[in-house]
Amino acid sequence: MPRTGPLAAWGAAALLVVLLCAPGAACGAGITFHVLSQPGSEEHDLLGRLVGEFNRAHPGADVALRGGRLPLEHVMRNIIARRAAQVIEIRAGEVPFLADRGALKDLTADCGSLGPFIHAHPWSHASRSNHLYAVPWAALPKLLLYNRAAFRAAGLPDDRPPRTWPELRAAAAKLTNGVIGDGKANVYGFALAGKRSADIGRHFATFLAQKGPDLLAFRKGRWFFNIDRKEGREVMAFLVQLQKVAPLECVVSDDHRTLKQFRSGTAAMVLCGPSGLQPGEGGARAVDIGVAPVPAPRDGRSRCDVELRYGAIPAFASGPQEQTALDLLRFLAGRTAQDIVARGVKGSTPVIAVRRDVLAGDGYQKHPQLSRFANSLEDAAPVIPSFVWEGRCLEDWAGPLHALLLADTQTEGKIREMALLAQTRGDQGLSCLFTAIGHPSATMTLGMTLVAVLVFGVVAYAVSRH
Repeated sequence: MPRTGPLAAWGAAALLVVLLCAPGAACGAGITFHVLSQPGSEEHDLLGRLVGEFNRAHPGADVALRGGRLPLEHVMRNIIARRAAQVIEIRAGEVPFLADRGALKDLTADCGSLGPFIHAHPWSHASRSNHLYAVPWAALPKLLLYNRAAFRAAGLPDDRPPRTWPELRAAAAKLTNGVIGDGKANVYGFALAGKRSADIGRHFATFLAQKGPDLLAFRKGRWFFNIDRKEGREVMAFLVQLQKVAPLECVVSDDHRTLKQFRSGTAAMVLCGPSGLQPGEGGARAVDIGVAPVPAPRDGRSRCDVELRYGAIPAFASGPQEQTALDLLRFLAGRTAQDIVARGVKGSTPVIAVRRDVLAGDGYQKHPQLSRFANSLEDAAPVIPSFVWEGRCLEDWAGPLHALLLADTQTEGKIREMALLAQTRGDQGLSCLFTAIGHPSATMTLGMTLVAVLVFGVVAYAVSRH
């Protein structure tokens, strides 16, 4: 048998590389959708319903759901190694990070026409440099939920929730009552997330946004925190005041525990998403759960934290799997799926839709509580880059907030000390972070190029030997 010529060998090698590396080459249209929610959660159940509807509406498609939040650097490693799912759910702050590093498929041509149907706030965070890299499917606003029955028992009007910080403090103090045999109150005014986690950070960032500044400032190509300044110290003092009317375990409470405190009736108010509308045993009845904007300072306006959910496709996707992934993204933003989001599953509506026609439709407008959540996108605080909520960076700046709540003395001097510490450590953490990831686009490009060259070379050598 004649030896294969060099040109033919390289051509055959290139063909083999394409066949071996194309994600959809041997797998048909079956894909995996990796989502942020954990299996068993209300949000995961909703996504399961959506994926089931998609599979039924698209014969031959086989989308499998995989759940569990991954650190951003883990997502990047999986994409580089081509181990990522064909569709990944990401948050708003992750879109520019992944897009700038060439990790996401450009969706402009395939999904850009969805823009006029989507609310402006989630849609504005889906693009980078006028290119679309993600498709929003849901939003999770955090508003003030309050127990009307507890308000009535405390002699407060149940149709006028607190509108300002002073009113919130006063109402929470009055609601903290019912001392029992062990000397502890059995009802507290406010469920504060005080655990050293992203949740205490979100409390801080939400209240800070209402004072004017964002949590981060971008100057001369770098990010800096806005903690050790007048507004930041005022927010820290406000958190200390809320701690005094929060359950004693607030320093180890995250958003999950604060919701349990509200549902059980232990706390009369909480910052929470629409899942808080589901009553718990011993807590407020559904009819007694009120929804209100986040109380604003006297000199500010109400703004709420809104977590946005996006579907995106890793850059390596191609072939039939890429087509199925695109179909899934268009389905999630379509009317059928968005109506399901508005209705929820099993009586639970953990997130709200993002389509304009659904937000303005009867599904929300006939339910005043849900309508408040649907309308809250107009008051959304700015999206904060995702690296603030992960790893060492979070510990650097949120740690001092947590330490302040644990401190024996919480004086003005202690607040200044902790604000300076959070600012210093946070800025140092950002500096180290940007030193490590300063040019990840080049890193990723080089890594993927090296992998391709190695595979190409090995296959070419093998072919040329035959």
